[in-house]
Amino acid sequence: MSKVRFILVLLICESPAILLWDGLITQALVTGAVAAAMLITARALRPDETKFFVSIIRPLAATAAVPALWMVMQVLPLRALAHPMWKSAETALGHPLAGTISIDLGASVLALGQYLSTIAAIFVSAAIAVDRRRAEWLLFALSGACTLIGLIVLIHILFPSGAGLPLFASAPALDCVAIGTIIASTAVIRAIEHYQTRRSSLPVLLRTSIASCVALVICTLALLLGGTYQALIAAACGCATLAWVKVIRRLAPSGLSLTIVTALITAAAIFLTTVQPIERGKTLLLAFATSSSVTTAAAERMLADAPLVGTGAGTFAALLPVYRETIDDSSPVVATTAATMAIELGAPMFWLIAAVTVLSIVVLFRASLRRRRDSFYPAMGAGCLVTLLLLAFGNGGLFVTATGLIAAVALGLALAQSKSRIVQ
Repeated sequence: MSKVRFILVLLICESPAILLWDGLITQALVTGAVAAAMLITARALRPDETKFFVSIIRPLAATAAVPALWMVMQVLPLRALAHPMWKSAETALGHPLAGTISIDLGASVLALGQYLSTIAAIFVSAAIAVDRRRAEWLLFALSGACTLIGLIVLIHILFPSGAGLPLFASAPALDCVAIGTIIASTAVIRAIEHYQTRRSSLPVLLRTSIASCVALVICTLALLLGGTYQALIAAACGCATLAWVKVIRRLAPSGLSLTIVTALITAAAIFLTTVQPIERGKTLLLAFATSSSVTTAAAERMLADAPLVGTGAGTFAALLPVYRETIDDSSPVVATTAATMAIELGAPMFWLIAAVTVLSIVVLFRASLRRRRDSFYPAMGAGCLVTLLLLAFGNGGLFVTATGLIAAVALGLALAQSKSRIVQ
């Protein structure tokens, strides 16, 4: 598994470069590396690790298969569900066409490949992280990558003319930094817990805690100086979820975990609505959008016209020029992740994914309360999911390769450590 660990750590460390030079070639290279890691993992994983890995990954595999199967259905010639565009084209051309739900088959196939690559990254990171020492490697690599992205954001803020971020990378960079605050906080908690349980010495505590605190300060400073209040609130809610685990483990019984998680999510929603009230007649999917008004207005018109089955995964960029009233090449290609998914996959599928995300938060939160040691890993996963869910309603940065890679590895790490390998 050392080769797989090396490949994944290398990918994580390269995520700042992936963020700056994202594109089809970069996505293909990342997909190839993840696929190679999957093949090596299938051969190198020990029998006892394989049994444990299968037990923790089975629910995720079943859940992740639903959106994948739906994306496949969107590219199949299902005339009963086909987009009206195909009927118009059939009338104009004068001969029958194999209509599909998707209006752009190529874009939908690429989106399916990117989704499967992200799921594969979760599987690979979970397979690596079933071992505690390998899990620590992933935690440190994630913390370092997010810190480097935070430094890039700070350089962009301090020297915007000399070393600025590309426009398409600004929102994803802030999303990575928001996740980085949770990961760095987890690294700090890990250092303290290892010292308290006598698994590390005082010099090791000082080195790891200082490095983790520096990473936390850099990510927090980048968010404070360059982030929107939506990103700040999302990161704060994620860190609060992580902190609540320590509070509940000391002060409250585990039976209150579901109630407290629900209260946190409700409080976050109320606070967001209070800070930025939803305009009359404006959908929740775009109420907190930070993109340009041109893109947001176009997305609102797309949502009004989009069928329940969607327009096809990855087709937002193809639709945007049709619905945008003015030509503005500098505007983002997506409004918010939530609105884009509702347009492409259909509103029912998006809300199903959102509901599964909330359920996953509760599951990871409860798992962190059941663990005696290393409870900070599933707590980190719950915090990251809370942050990702809130960020989905603020910008479209979650579709970028680097953001997806960092989030996937963090969730795989949390999933692998959500259950103890010691037989009770």
